[in-house]
Amino acid sequence: MLKVIVTVISLIIVSVFILFGFKSFKSRTGESAGIVDSRLTKCSSKPNCVCSEFSGTTHYIEPLALPANVKDSDAVIAVLVDIIEGSGGVVKSIIKENRYIAAEFSSRILGFVDDFEVRIDMEEGLVHFRSASREGYSDFGVNKARVRLITSQLDKELTKIKESVDA
Repeated sequence: MLKVIVTVISLIIVSVFILFGFKSFKSRTGESAGIVDSRLTKCSSKPNCVCSEFSGTTHYIEPLALPANVKDSDAVIAVLVDIIEGSGGVVKSIIKENRYIAAEFSSRILGFVDDFEVRIDMEEGLVHFRSASREGYSDFGVNKARVRLITSQLDKELTKIKESVDA
């Protein structure tokens, strides 16, 4: 009886690892959601995504207001690329005419891919973010924490740019 229980438990554990391995592999083959109607793509119903473009949803996270003196979107893009790469992300594309950045972050265990996207709205003076897991249901708050960390770093760097412009 004990041998049967150990065998069943072992099969369950192996099955779970195979499932996670498949999901991890599958997440590496996708792409960022991109821009739809001049906005970042709305999150699905899964709790593994945050986006600053759609207020009033459970996925909403505040966009970052640009300091009034920051008028150059290329400078903001350059700062963002440095922050993303310094945080372990890989920038996949930069579309300057849309002021859009797409990057990927991979989890340390199993290499699950999360998409991190930014849209800079110079007219409104806002930086919008979207961070979402490609696979799975929950992300245990990883995407929200990532956006908050990058937003905080970007705010500090843009304040330095503003101070150098003011000087």
